Amino acid sequence: MVSGPETAISTEGAALRVKNVCKEFASHHDPKSTVMALRDMSMLVSPGELISLVGPSGCGKSTLLRLVAGLDTPSSGELWAGSERITGPGAERGLVFQDPNLFPWLTVRGNIQAGLVARGVLRQRRHEVDEYLRLVGLEPFANAYPHHLSGGMAQRVALARALINHPRILLLDEPLGALDAFTRMRMQDEVLRLWQARRTTMLLVTHDIDEAIYMSDRIAIITPRPGRVDRMIPVSLPRPRQRNSPEFLQLRAEILELLHFAGAQPPAGSSGPDRAGDNPSPDPVAISSRSFSSIEPGQDNLDFPVAIIGGGPAGSTLGAYLSRAGIPHIILEQAIHPRRHVGESLVCSTTPIFQEIDFLPVMEREAFPRKYGAVWTHWAGERQHIVRFREIPELGLTQDYTYHVDRSRFDQLLLQHAARQGSTVLEGARVEQVEFDSHGAVSAVRFRHNGAERRVRCRIAVDASGRGTVIGSQLRLKRHDALFDQFAVHNWFEGVDRGAVETADYIHLHLLSLPRAWVWIIPISRTVTSVGIVTRSGDFPKGGESVEDFFARHIASHPLLARRMANARPLHAFTKEANYSYVMDRFAGDGWLLVGDAARFLDPVFSSGVSVAMESARLAAAGIVDALKRNDVRAASFAEYERRLRTGADIWREFILLFYQLPPMFLELLSQPDARAQITQLLQGNVYDRASVPILEEMRTTVDRVAADPAHPWRAQLSEDLLSRSA
Repeated sequence: MVSGPETAISTEGAALRVKNVCKEFASHHDPKSTVMALRDMSMLVSPGELISLVGPSGCGKSTLLRLVAGLDTPSSGELWAGSERITGPGAERGLVFQDPNLFPWLTVRGNIQAGLVARGVLRQRRHEVDEYLRLVGLEPFANAYPHHLSGGMAQRVALARALINHPRILLLDEPLGALDAFTRMRMQDEVLRLWQARRTTMLLVTHDIDEAIYMSDRIAIITPRPGRVDRMIPVSLPRPRQRNSPEFLQLRAEILELLHFAGAQPPAGSSGPDRAGDNPSPDPVAISSRSFSSIEPGQDNLDFPVAIIGGGPAGSTLGAYLSRAGIPHIILEQAIHPRRHVGESLVCSTTPIFQEIDFLPVMEREAFPRKYGAVWTHWAGERQHIVRFREIPELGLTQDYTYHVDRSRFDQLLLQHAARQGSTVLEGARVEQVEFDSHGAVSAVRFRHNGAERRVRCRIAVDASGRGTVIGSQLRLKRHDALFDQFAVHNWFEGVDRGAVETADYIHLHLLSLPRAWVWIIPISRTVTSVGIVTRSGDFPKGGESVEDFFARHIASHPLLARRMANARPLHAFTKEANYSYVMDRFAGDGWLLVGDAARFLDPVFSSGVSVAMESARLAAAGIVDALKRNDVRAASFAEYERRLRTGADIWREFILLFYQLPPMFLELLSQPDARAQITQLLQGNVYDRASVPILEEMRTTVDRVAADPAHPWRAQLSEDLLSRSA
């Protein structure tokens, strides 16, 4: 039964009827041939109903919206809005794209009233402009220009511009797809609020299954090209909907399965666009993780050779490697993606791993900001110390950049990719205990899912739980690294000045006057920037100082940084993190391994986190494949894995420690060609062979020399407390 609007609310929407619509395009490979984008597409939408269209890229979703908008004509079939046949554009149908497409020379008010001006009715309906400014919450920004707005605010302007024409049908073509995860969730609520106030009929194209469930009355599953409605799924969950409710998760799993099997696959060698000229690409939401929707309630015991605890970068990467090796496994992820996570900058050593697991095309398709280098500045001067990644051909990479990532989006894509490769993935699964047999070897993993307790019998359990450190905490292996008592305060901002165009897309690290204090600036999108301050625990805000004041005080202490942040606007509440460096006594045992942050978490100053996670997953996969092949999963089988990972982690730690002991030494070495070459290798994750980094010995010698010379010009910047403790 379709969940529709309450009859007590007046409905402005019109019924929409799509009857046996076909649409062909000329092939971009052969102009004499055609490609069928839609075939026998039929759909009936009730007045005031909100329907989402989901399906793989290239299946014709956007083509259908353009046909309904009247921007294109069908090859055959009929489209009706209410009692009127659609033959061209009309004010009763509004279309909102992923890009707000605002007129940059007009203010917010000017953009909203642009349609009224074009139709010559502004004088009669000028009062409505103020009403819609209030409706979308932008009254204070009525006279602002688009470049002053956040992505979410710009999209609200686009919605108001469409709604002010009183469309009876509103067509939304991924209007929230370019926003960060948290802004996207807020905007989903904004769209629902507007829909509930007006009851406009809405057709929403989205690649986000959670978004479709959260917003829709019904969800249309579209087949691969040529597109047609495979089935229509009613969403009968009460509003407001709870994203983590068992019913929500159950429906999510069922839709993923339907997407996986919807319709026939396109013929081999065929190609076709959503719109003429587009290049189709795989769509991550159409890749189904094998869910447990088909498991009977009493079927609590599952069997897999390998159980992976955690679906972050380490767990997902390991899953992709194991699938390629043909080893069945399950990934138990506690969160429901997208999960909240700080933005992060990657290093180039992740690129070969992306290539090996065939994830690099996803990174390119998703258009994460490219990171071509790194810039350091010092609080006492204006000089910028720049490292460009094209200087490091020894890494053997085919591209001279890596990426900045919104981790919530990146992690979700990587987990979906693991599922596509063959991982069995279960989200919302909280691991409670790893079980051991009488000989001390892993025998099973107990977890809770949807309120029920279950077990996975396994030969190997891999802890990829990040800072949850499931096995490390259970076996009491965790040791805090006393030398790194760092704290961090961070947020996402709009309006950050990223400096000169040449280096605007680099990561920027600004050294502050306090010992071991620095600021990161990481581009997350075209307009959003992650900014974080790291200091020693002793410098962290105490007493009556607010986190906001603490942040502002440190920004003001660096003149260049203060100018860059002068017009910055925070997007969320500030996040605090404390005392986060630790190490485990062991990285492996009988039937278990630790990977990524579950094994070792280091200070983030050189962006090593994802690199260590993915490299540890690659090394762990090799060890697991060999151990299962030899039918020996005792600790000795993972000795080489532990040796390699510990070597890399120790080198990272030593490099970070030397940097903190004497920051000007690091900046000076960047100006020396031989030293610079070695440092750039370290900065890009080439840390698993100590013989390749003699620069560490040179850095230690320099630190000792400065410590022994009270008159040395760098002596005042020497972190003597860190030096004495490390000794």
